[in-house]
This record gives sequence, C-alpha cells and structure tokens, in this order.
Amino acid sequence: MNATIIHKTNVTDALLDNLAMALPSILADTLEAPGGRAAIVKPEQISLGFSKASPRDVGSDIKIMIFAKELPSRASREKEMAKKILESIVSLPSKPGDTHSIDVRLYLMVVGVAEHSQSN
Repeated sequence: MNATIIHKTNVTDALLDNLAMALPSILADTLEAPGGRAAIVKPEQISLGFSKASPRDVGSDIKIMIFAKELPSRASREKEMAKKILESIVSLPSKPGDTHSIDVRLYLMVVGVAEHSQSN
C-alpha cells in the first residue's frame, strides 16, 4: 500500500514529521478488513512518499493520495474510510495557529499479475 503526500511550501516540517509518524498507523487501522492475508495491513507495509507541490498548483495545502488493493469489504465502505482517515489526520496535534487545508483521496485498485515471455 502506498500513500503520496504532496504539500505546499507553507506546510511546516513539524507537521510533515507528524504525518510521517502517524499516517501508517492511521491507514493500517482504517483499511484492515476481513478477508484473509490480502486484507491485513500493518504500518510497516505502508510506503509513504513526500513531494513539494508546484508553485502553480492550486487547491489544498496538503494532498494525500492513498493507493490500496480493492477488496469487497473496502469498496463497500470507501467513502466512510476516506472520511475516517481525514478526521484522524485533522485530529493530530499541531501548533497553535498552524492551520492547513487537507485533501484525502483513497484509490482502491485491482492488482493483477502480468506475464510476458519472449519467443524466438
């Protein structure tokens, strides 16, 4: 599972550090679902990527895009899970007066395997 955090320059390093520490646990708690090994999510299985937004980028100060495997139990609660993730992030401790707009997008994907062999 991957999460990409795109942030504008006004977002502090302290806030990004808080996200880096808290987001894997938030995602693991929210996205774990019944359904066998494919549905088990542990914080150490989550890959985080951070990048700065372009100066021309409009919208939220922080955009979080989460890419997870689609499972029936996740797909049926997709909006509910995205809302829970956003609420958990907003409730993280921050400095007084430190306000940012945050956008969370949860993408559930079908993960498949492709095979290719070269014939002579």
